[in-house]
Amino acid sequence: MGHPNRRRTLRLFSLAIAGIVLTCAFATQAIAMTGAKVTVDRDTGGQLTRFTFAATSGQDEPVTRIDFLFPEGFDPADAKVDVTLLEGLKRLSTSFEQSIDPQTGVVSVMFDAPVPPKSNYLIQVRDVMTPIAGGTYELPVQYTVEASGTSSPEVRSVSGLTFKYNTPPREEVISRWLDSQAWVKMWNSVKVLDLFLKPQQFVRAVPLLFAGWLMSLSLVLSAFPISIMGGLGTAFMKMSKVPPVRWLASIYINVIRGTPLFLQIFVVFIGLRTTGLRFPDYLSAVVVLAFNSSAYLAEIFRAGIQSISKGQFEAASSLGMTYWQAMRYVIIPQTVRRVLPTMTSEFILLFKDTALFAAVGIFELMLRSQNFVARSGNLTAYVVAALYYLIITIPLINLVGRLEYKLAQSEHGVTAPTGKRRARGGVGPLSGPDFDATAAKHESR
Repeated sequence: MGHPNRRRTLRLFSLAIAGIVLTCAFATQAIAMTGAKVTVDRDTGGQLTRFTFAATSGQDEPVTRIDFLFPEGFDPADAKVDVTLLEGLKRLSTSFEQSIDPQTGVVSVMFDAPVPPKSNYLIQVRDVMTPIAGGTYELPVQYTVEASGTSSPEVRSVSGLTFKYNTPPREEVISRWLDSQAWVKMWNSVKVLDLFLKPQQFVRAVPLLFAGWLMSLSLVLSAFPISIMGGLGTAFMKMSKVPPVRWLASIYINVIRGTPLFLQIFVVFIGLRTTGLRFPDYLSAVVVLAFNSSAYLAEIFRAGIQSISKGQFEAASSLGMTYWQAMRYVIIPQTVRRVLPTMTSEFILLFKDTALFAAVGIFELMLRSQNFVARSGNLTAYVVAALYYLIITIPLINLVGRLEYKLAQSEHGVTAPTGKRRARGGVGPLSGPDFDATAAKHESR
């Protein structure tokens, strides 16, 4: 008989305890600051950062003091505080003092007069040095409410305030370190060096432009093999004995060589798209480069084939070879060997021409440089871009020189001319009216 009564008593006691807990919770929620949040103005750590605290006080909260307890590793020793108070839409005039405890990392704001309840707070703590390591951090905030009657002031807490930022990339850390170096300040005191070769901007630009350099390199590496095949085919068309085929090749070569690559880019990227023909940007860029370079390579191959002695054809014919067999096994291998220096020069020119695609929004090396300059207001990125181009062009230029040297030795058994006495159009069989393709290339462009 006693068990049901005992259970009923325990149930009523549990409900009473739960009611007391809920009442306390609702009471705490009613008087706590609402809408509290904290934000930072930097995406990465290791630099001076501004913290912004926003909240609204409760109905019975005349606040006299607010304390910001910065986590370990944060340095607010040189922090400065700005306070804005609003009552509705009305701005409240306020007077306060700030104090900083560098050992505990506590920044305190003490109001000369209690701030009225239900006020909106916007407090900025500027110039706080943050740790380099990124992540999510918690910023505990405590505030003191004015005592009512005979009671003592009450300290309340705003919990759950978090903020986050990322770890800066290595180049940014190096750039900030350079900012504090005396020799860098002396270097930047020279206006020309500060404008074109600022160390801080240099270390930032190198990794940023690397992706653009890879894009430029991939464009030319994709287009050049296609242009070799197209140029060789067009060269045979130009030497064809069928007049319409020869005329068609001549028109193509003359039109492409007679118009600038910049115009051809706009025809494909703007002209064709107005007619509804739209292809991916990368594919369109590869097609334009291949289409342009094929015309130049066609003349290079044609001149190279015609530079081979007719005795080679006669010898091949005497061995029973057909025309195409002679071309495949005798003429073409010798032609490729002869035109290799000029083909390398064409590759260099084509690689530099990828900079023109910046005009149509392809993020190659030049466009990334322009964007970096626009954001930084400094021209160092252009110097970095020039170095990226030279990484490819200088070794290839030296390679062309070696190829010409070896070709001259193999053809004539003599040393190729060096220095200023070297012919512009080539050496040995590569020079002369029949094979001055390199000079023609520069003249036409």
